[in-house]
Amino acid sequence: MEGAAPILESRGARILFDSAEGEGLRCLSHAHMDHAGSPGALNIMTGETQRIFASRKRYYRKYLQSPLGVKITPQEGVSLTALNSGHMLGSSMFKLEADGLSILYTGDMNVYDSILQRGAEQHEAEVLIIESTYGSPIYRFPNREEIYYQIIKWAARTLAAGEIPALKAYSAGKAQEIMALINEALRVPVLVAPEVYEVSKVYKSTYRWLDFLRVGTREGEEVAKNGAVYISPQRDILKLAERRVRWALATGWVLTRRQEGYDAYFPLSAHSDFQGLFSYAKNSNYKTILTIYGFSSTLAKHLRRLGINAYSLEEKTQIKL
Repeated sequence: MEGAAPILESRGARILFDSAEGEGLRCLSHAHMDHAGSPGALNIMTGETQRIFASRKRYYRKYLQSPLGVKITPQEGVSLTALNSGHMLGSSMFKLEADGLSILYTGDMNVYDSILQRGAEQHEAEVLIIESTYGSPIYRFPNREEIYYQIIKWAARTLAAGEIPALKAYSAGKAQEIMALINEALRVPVLVAPEVYEVSKVYKSTYRWLDFLRVGTREGEEVAKNGAVYISPQRDILKLAERRVRWALATGWVLTRRQEGYDAYFPLSAHSDFQGLFSYAKNSNYKTILTIYGFSSTLAKHLRRLGINAYSLEEKTQIKL
C-alpha cells in the first residue's frame, strides 16, 4: 500500500485502486474526490463515475469504461469486473483476476438499499479488500426507513412554521438521495447549491424524475417564497426569500460527533455500518480479508475472533498473497 489506498503488483502488472500514489493501471471506484487519485496511465471506471467527476471538473484523458457486470481485459493476464457497491450512482467494487488469484476490492460500499441505490450484493473471491470507514461496533445505524421518516417529519414541521429546512450533505450521492426523498414524500421544490446542481444533472440522466432548482436563480427565489427545501454541502445561508433557514446535518458521523449550530442531526450514510461490513466479510469463503480506511484495525480484530485470516492494511502495508 502507498498513500491511502492499495496497490497490487503481479508479474509486471501494477494495479492501483482509487487514491493510491504512483503510476499504473488505476481503478476508480466512485466519484468522491478523496478517491480521485492522479490521472496516471490508464483509468478504469463506470461511465457514470466519469461523468460525475467531469461535472466536478476532474477530467481523465486516458479512460476506459467498465460497465457493471461486464468483464474486461485491460491488459494481458489481467481481467476486471466492476460490480455495484451501493455507495452512489456509478460506484463499483472491482473483482480482479490475475495469475490464478481473484481479489475483490469494495471501495466505499453500502449493503443496504436506499431510495436510489440497490445495496451491494455478496460476491466470491479468494481475497477481499474491504473498506472500514464505520468498522467499529459504535457505529450501528438506525433502519434507513426510520431515518427517512425523521428527515421528512423535521422538514414538514419546519415548513409548517414558515421556515426553510436546509440539509448539509455531501454534494455527490448524499444530496441526491435526500433530494429524491423530498421529491417523493413532500413534493415541495428542492433548491440546491451550485456544486450539488452540477452533479444532480448527471443523476437526472438516470433518474429522470428528480426535480431540483439551482439556488440563486430568479426561479429558485420565486418558488422559495411559498416554501422549499435547500440542500448544500456547506452551511452557507441564513435566510432564503426572506424566510429563516433552519439547518440539519446528515452524515453517519453524527452518532459520535455533533457540530454545533444545527437544529437536527440525521445519521444518514452512503456507507455500511459495522454490522453491514462485518456480515459482508464473514458471509463468504474468502481465504484472506484485508481491511482499509477508517476503523480497519478494529474490524480486522473482530473478524480474527471468528478465526478469519484478517489484517488491517494500515498495520501491515505489504502482504504477499
